[in-house]
Amino acid sequence: MDFHKRIRQARIDSHISQIKMAKMLYISRQTYIDIENGIRVPKADTIYKIAIITNHSVGYFFYDNYQLGDIHQIGFLLEQLPNEKRKWYLKLLKKIIEYECT
Repeated sequence: MDFHKRIRQARIDSHISQIKMAKMLYISRQTYIDIENGIRVPKADTIYKIAIITNHSVGYFFYDNYQLGDIHQIGFLLEQLPNEKRKWYLKLLKKIIEYECT
């Protein structure tokens, strides 16, 4: 997904209108619309503010596989493995978790 589409999706997921987002960022609505349409590239501080407002990692806007924490990082690493190795690691993780829960 493109950078500007991720910004739009984060806003929509957060149930924030374009007008409200623009006000929260202290920019005009048209400037914000231009960002969402990929016409303008926001400054780094604006991206940071959008991340905070929408409760997303800054990496979400730049990477297909961004890291929010350990669980997401483990998921990302598992996705990179061949299917058989992935299954083996998932079995191992399940056994470890079952052991810890008993």
